[in-house]
Amino acid sequence: MIDVIFNMFKLLILLLNIVALSFAERGDLISFEYKDQKNSNQIQYELDSSDASQLNPNAIYNIKSYSIVYETIDQFGQVTQASGSVVIPDDNNFAYPIYLFGHGTQIRRASAPSMNGFNVLNMWVSTAGYIFVEPDYLGLGISEGLHPYHLKDVTAATMIDMLYASKKLCSQLSDVANNEQLFIAGYSEGGYAAMATVKEIEDNYSDIDITMSFPMAGAYDLSGTMVDLMLSEEEYADPFYLPFFVLSYIEKYNLGTLDMFFKSEYAQGFPEWFNGEHSGGYINSFLPSIPIHMMLPEVVEEFEINPDFEFKLRLQDNDLTNWTPQNPMYLYHGISDERVPYNNSVVAFESLGGDNNPNLYFETLGESYGGHQEAAPYCLIGAFIKSEEVKIINEKGDSNVDNILNVLDVIELIDFVLDGANLDGLQLWLSDMNDDNQLNIFDIVLLVERIIQNG
Repeated sequence: MIDVIFNMFKLLILLLNIVALSFAERGDLISFEYKDQKNSNQIQYELDSSDASQLNPNAIYNIKSYSIVYETIDQFGQVTQASGSVVIPDDNNFAYPIYLFGHGTQIRRASAPSMNGFNVLNMWVSTAGYIFVEPDYLGLGISEGLHPYHLKDVTAATMIDMLYASKKLCSQLSDVANNEQLFIAGYSEGGYAAMATVKEIEDNYSDIDITMSFPMAGAYDLSGTMVDLMLSEEEYADPFYLPFFVLSYIEKYNLGTLDMFFKSEYAQGFPEWFNGEHSGGYINSFLPSIPIHMMLPEVVEEFEINPDFEFKLRLQDNDLTNWTPQNPMYLYHGISDERVPYNNSVVAFESLGGDNNPNLYFETLGESYGGHQEAAPYCLIGAFIKSEEVKIINEKGDSNVDNILNVLDVIELIDFVLDGANLDGLQLWLSDMNDDNQLNIFDIVLLVERIIQNG
């Protein structure tokens, strides 16, 4: 009897999930889970022991972390669910900017941000007064299947839908407010994700305003710079990159079977090696250090001589070149990057307008900063410094949004009340001192009290 009841319960849960999925929309917040918190003293100690110490970081806010599950679409345009991590400053007296960050290449599903805890980056950014939003990407975290590696449309969708879902998390938590600033950044695969996201937002999302973006060390020139690298007869530190690309494109574009591209000893192993349970290092142990030696000679020849080879054309479809960013964008790349060559950013910079685009900047890190992994902290630090130059944190009660809490805010609030102003969004949050979604005398009294308390 107990087994029957248990099976009926499982069936009910399944039916409820199907119903929820059928009514869900992209960017919907499906669920969230509180994960952990840290106070500013703990954060300060950890930052002082990290690469960020050279900036003399100041841990300002206590922070809390959450994992979320949200609605998005997969590489075939089908509705699916993905997960990610949100780290929030723990002070409800302020409205904060959002810092949307794309992480670098991961293979193991359990290595995704939502599956892990605090790290130097999410602590550092959030304690400084940003809501730090980091998608796991599809195929990682709670999402099963193969990760759609370097496919621009689905990558951007995953980032953008995470942004919407994170805003809904803030609303549900009640005591967390985000303002209208949005910073988008990422390194390596995350650099590609950041640029793809900016392009998609500027092309198709008029309701999202980008304050500044930082694509860092990304493979923007897939069909050129990256193909040249993978077709070379040179050793490569992470040979798994090549099959990761090819597997993703075969699945997305129905290009054929693995044994049509790879030698049999590798084609047979890929389904197990790329099942989400193994690290890149583990997969590398089965692969030749020269990636092209995995591939069939006739495929290599097609790459080299046939401009209409379909795989090459699909890479071109996913290049992030030949468009014009409309908001401030800073490209960061180390000149000695051996994994994602510096020329990716050179090609991107020139094709996005170069010096003729007033919104575009290119920050080159010299040879002394090292290769792909070694240069990463310096790129992240550079992006953070630029963000800090324009960051705004709005204090509750700042009705006229001048970043000063004084009698002028009281006058503005009185005008709102007398005029019966129908405010929404950030303006309502700033003025609604008791959070009852109404503006009246009680809000004025509370605002006066806060100004007096602040001295």
